[in-house]
Amino acid sequence: MPGRRVLGRKEMELNLLLTLDLREQAGLQAALVTHGAPDALVTLALTGACRIASVEEARQLRKWLAEARTAGDTDFASLHVIEKALIEFGL
Repeated sequence: MPGRRVLGRKEMELNLLLTLDLREQAGLQAALVTHGAPDALVTLALTGACRIASVEEARQLRKWLAEARTAGDTDFASLHVIEKALIEFGL
């Protein structure tokens, strides 16, 4: 179409802080035996908190959580808290 211009897509930014108590943190550390965990999960396991800065990062985290749950390689109970927080946030 003449005169039609496609604008570049901007990625929506967000500022989501996830925190875990010590029991949940220990469970997450045990669950991360699965290879390929996103950086946010590794940070969360090591420090008890992580910051999710973009919708894309949150989507990658949700995707990994879903794959871990369906693969059955991890004790998903420890990851449920994280998935629930993302869902409650609307991601």
